Amino acid sequence: MPHRQADPAQQFAMVDELLTRWLRERRSLLTSYTEIVVTLDSQLPEEALQRRQSELCNKLVDYISEGHFEVFHELIDEAEVFADGSDKLAVTVMPAIADTTEVIMAYQEKYSDDDSDPDNLDRDLSVLGEQLESRFVLEDRLIAGLHNSHRRQVEEPAN
Repeated sequence: MPHRQADPAQQFAMVDELLTRWLRERRSLLTSYTEIVVTLDSQLPEEALQRRQSELCNKLVDYISEGHFEVFHELIDEAEVFADGSDKLAVTVMPAIADTTEVIMAYQEKYSDDDSDPDNLDRDLSVLGEQLESRFVLEDRLIAGLHNSHRRQVEEPAN
């Protein structure tokens, strides 16, 4: 886990690397989600569907965990190091992100074992997709407000 840096530029660089890696994981998560949605109509064998569901559920846990236990903390630490008041955005956005976590993790719990629910899978995937979309919008808002807003300060040193 990264540690808070006293120098704003160093903190920014550390968070930038963390975000780059995490957003790559987001793309991988979306790919897994899309693979399931696209293949539902193709009569995918149950074993293959379960394997994809397991992969998706693992990625959901990893992505959500890294966000909550590392990324969001580092973003807030960065805002505190810059001391520009940008950390106030987290107070409004984090509860909404937490709300999406509950729904996403309910999906993960339901489909992580081999006892899938084929009768409700379409509906559950739709709900999951809506929650992921909502979460990504909130996360992007947090990143823009707590990280991208500091980019100018780092790239354009004071005269």
